[in-house]
Amino acid sequence: MRKDNLELARHLQGLVRFPTVSCVNTADLDLTAFRGMHEYIENTYPLLTKTLKREIVGPCGLLYHWKGTGKSDTLPLVLMAHQDVVPEGDHAQWKYPPFEGAIEEGCVWGRGSVDSKANMLACLESVESLLEDGFTPDCDVYLAFGYNEEGAGSSEPAAGLIAKVLEDRGIQVGMVMDECGYLEKKAGGYVANLLFCEKGYADIEISVPSRGGHSCKPPVHSGLGELAKAICILEDNPMPQKLIPAVAQQLRAMAPDCEDEEEKKVFSDPEGHVDELFRICEKDPVLNAMTRTTTAVTMCKGSDQANILPERAWAVANNRILPGETVDDLMQHYRDVLPEYVQIKLLKGSNPPAIQSLETKGCGVILKVLEEMYPGVRLIPNLLLGGTDSRYFCGICPTDSVYRMTGLVYDSRWAGNTHKVNERVAVDVLGPNVDFYIRVIEEYTRK
Repeated sequence: MRKDNLELARHLQGLVRFPTVSCVNTADLDLTAFRGMHEYIENTYPLLTKTLKREIVGPCGLLYHWKGTGKSDTLPLVLMAHQDVVPEGDHAQWKYPPFEGAIEEGCVWGRGSVDSKANMLACLESVESLLEDGFTPDCDVYLAFGYNEEGAGSSEPAAGLIAKVLEDRGIQVGMVMDECGYLEKKAGGYVANLLFCEKGYADIEISVPSRGGHSCKPPVHSGLGELAKAICILEDNPMPQKLIPAVAQQLRAMAPDCEDEEEKKVFSDPEGHVDELFRICEKDPVLNAMTRTTTAVTMCKGSDQANILPERAWAVANNRILPGETVDDLMQHYRDVLPEYVQIKLLKGSNPPAIQSLETKGCGVILKVLEEMYPGVRLIPNLLLGGTDSRYFCGICPTDSVYRMTGLVYDSRWAGNTHKVNERVAVDVLGPNVDFYIRVIEEYTRK
């Protein structure tokens, strides 16, 4: 029997109190915080600790193995979350301290409360509750918790290391369930946003070398000025719009919720209204990102002092790559549109993972559980505009069943605050989320 919402909130509070801030460089991780949280998990979930085999992967990745009875030949289930959180920002802007885990105003407040310790809580609580009820799965179950998802995996992605451990042991998995999917209550009932594909990732540095010197004798354009022109060229020449089948499927599912009649017509038949669709998408950042590889210039630097002309000015653009395109395609685009004087360097990048199938046992399990919990629920298959750790598991999941889905029901009290100050999750959605995980485990692993 699962805990009540308040006890779940207190357990989430305990997880939030560990400042497990992500770092691009693994050597900079605060291992004390991560190890403290590991000890908290051991003490809070005694049956899980006793029953499941735990391995530390890398400096602080967690891989739990719940051995099944062997009565089922179904490939293992993997439940994922990430331990790390983004930096908390200015403490003065937080209503409650970011690592206090305050339970106030019907919410648990704090950095990571949503992204993704609420998800990790559901994984841990569902297993502990099933163990309390004497349940043993008929096939194996794994819990996989990385430590650097928020740094886009850094140079050594923890989830990649965990997936490699399984691959090296010859283990293939039947379904993976990670963060980001959610439910919403609409006028016509509940909709479930199940993310079955995601974009690729690339950080690209562009730079301009120049002579430098004293700022009292400037050229017409300093190196930073030339760089600024290059940035404008990039922004004025985005990658071309494309309508991929996965997005067309998503738009059709979204059509019933459109209030604008023109949008409803276009979304209902996106392939038949491509020109109109692209015009609509260009006006909306979310829709625009669904129909092209995006480029966002996020970092820039010239010289270290106001009276020095930069000898090298640089900027970094974060790019999210549409499925069907590659890092190589993106690099060629940079070379095609930027002047020859601009130097281009790929800092890190990964191609989009394979689009997953919605015609699988795993997806069927998810939909069955959702229908039982929310009768009449409607599925909206989604393209994730960002990225998750789950992409590293696509290569060991021959069933094409890597999904980003949770049982969290979003609403105006707390939705939309991920990565912002005052991140929080409503207390009353925690229990149903755990119930969702419990039912998925039971249904998927049953003989």
